[in-house]
Amino acid sequence: AALRARPTRSSSMINKNFIDYSVTLLRKDRADHAFSFAIFAFIVFILSSVLFISGSIQNDLEKVIKLRPDIVVEALRAGKRDLMHDGYIYDISKIAGVSEVQGAVDGMYYFAQKRVWFHIVGDESLSENEMIVGEGVKAAMGEWYYEDEFHFLTEQRLIAIKINKISPHESSIVSNDVIYLNPATAREVLSLKEGEYTKLYVSVPNPNEVSEVALKIVNLYPNTEALSAEDAVAEVRHLYYYKGGIFMVLYAVAMISFFILLKNQISLAYGEKKKEIAILRSIGFCIKDIIAMKFIQNFIVSLSAYLLGVAGAYAYVFILDAPLLRDIFLGGELRNFITFTPSINFNMLFLIFVFSVIPFLAFVIIPSWRIAIGDMSEAVK
Repeated sequence: AALRARPTRSSSMINKNFIDYSVTLLRKDRADHAFSFAIFAFIVFILSSVLFISGSIQNDLEKVIKLRPDIVVEALRAGKRDLMHDGYIYDISKIAGVSEVQGAVDGMYYFAQKRVWFHIVGDESLSENEMIVGEGVKAAMGEWYYEDEFHFLTEQRLIAIKINKISPHESSIVSNDVIYLNPATAREVLSLKEGEYTKLYVSVPNPNEVSEVALKIVNLYPNTEALSAEDAVAEVRHLYYYKGGIFMVLYAVAMISFFILLKNQISLAYGEKKKEIAILRSIGFCIKDIIAMKFIQNFIVSLSAYLLGVAGAYAYVFILDAPLLRDIFLGGELRNFITFTPSINFNMLFLIFVFSVIPFLAFVIIPSWRIAIGDMSEAVK
């Protein structure tokens, strides 16, 4: 029926009737395209999901990092974090270009009952008997019935602190495992003395002098690490480029496997398609028309699969919060309550389109072209 409905000949074969006829043939053969459509959409879905997750986390972390002080200084001893004292603050404040140096208290507290680590951060806005916890921390405490108050076990005594509130959901990318305490309370929980600091926050008004000041700090105290906000952003990008790169390799393997399966599928249907193309040639279709028809049909299949994969990935990541895949990127011992902020890299999506749709079309059109230029008399028999 589809062959009887072929378009009328005209000076330009590729017109609206020709496109309608190509779509009609596609509908007739939709069962033949179902396998390649489903696999192609699934591969695009997986890769797009990875890119959406990686891009969202990276953008959120970069925004947080850019809000922090210009330089963060940490001391090292035997490759591990060491404490600093007021002498560091005094010496660094004398460096040209530095406007302010603040000592900060933070560290890790081991919650033995759950066998997880909480990140303790000093916050001067809190009183000594209250704290703000991340959503992951709250969930872990709740499993052991710490609903309104938590007991910190130190070498000296048991410290009971009221759980004031949960940190804002929007900041959960960095606060999921964090407990914010008054600096005096944080010192007691971490067994730090007055005048001891784990980090120094250095403010440099002139952005052009940040790198130079960081170098001077390291020269002044060789046992320190001075990390600028720009360096921290670079580290985050490197981490997620690495994780994304792993999935790109897996994507390449998946695409190669898919094209091999596609080639085998085309080979199995070789006899039937050869006869179909021969009949089209016999009723007036030229080689260019057949190639155009196959292009239209398979472009519709590949584009539909691509759009379905991308749309499905968007819903999976930004509406359903990417169950299963999120743990690969976020990791950690605590349950994650992060909501991914929509972030789309259109350049990357375009590259996925180019390196998936074009090879797909090539694998389908080239065999059709080889058939079309062959001897049609044998195929019709």
